[in-house]
Amino acid sequence: MKVTVYTVDHYRRMLSVQPHALRPLDGSATILRCNRDQEIPYRPETAGHWCYLITGAVRRSTIRPDGRRQILELMLPRDCFFVSDDQGGETVEAIVEPTVLASYSAERVDLLADRDRELARELRAIMSQSLRRTRDQLIVLGGVTAVEKVGWFLLTLEKRASDQKGQVDLPITRYDIAEYLSVSVETVCRAITDLQQRGIIALVGTRKIKIIDRTALEERGGTKPQGGKLGLIAA
Repeated sequence: MKVTVYTVDHYRRMLSVQPHALRPLDGSATILRCNRDQEIPYRPETAGHWCYLITGAVRRSTIRPDGRRQILELMLPRDCFFVSDDQGGETVEAIVEPTVLASYSAERVDLLADRDRELARELRAIMSQSLRRTRDQLIVLGGVTAVEKVGWFLLTLEKRASDQKGQVDLPITRYDIAEYLSVSVETVCRAITDLQQRGIIALVGTRKIKIIDRTALEERGGTKPQGGKLGLIAA
């Protein structure tokens, strides 16, 4: 299958019609096009940079003591995140090809945030959302079944893609899902098959899932009370 290669101007036009916190600085943004598994480059001349994901997907990951990769955070289109020279042993990489980002100098963002209280508030909200997703991921990894983990993951993706209720486009492979949920890829496949056989979800192509029974998926994804205990809220 032939892959269409778009110009930088094409992605700038996409950026111009997408509402986001850093839009006042779009004129000075650098467009970065990355291939799968390519690390998002650090820009030493800017003391770090903010990124806005136009299309594709990005993972923040680390290598565990046993040599396996653990995905710590998953960034999807229209997400903002920060890349610095000191990631604490973590790497930030593109997951799919192409992944295209707008990059903004940290100094420019800081200067604007000092003058614009609304931007400062939005940046705090971005960091808060990132911490909340990490917290929820840690809770899920700590003590639920594989089916519950996969159910939570699907509900989380659906919520983040607010324009596609009832349908989930998988931006990553099952191998990436396994690294995000800290299970084997075979476990992910079995969990998806189990949910499908129970009539809770349906596969619509290799990267698209339709939610058939939301209540059942929420129960298995830990987002509803079970046995008198309040479940996790997907965020």
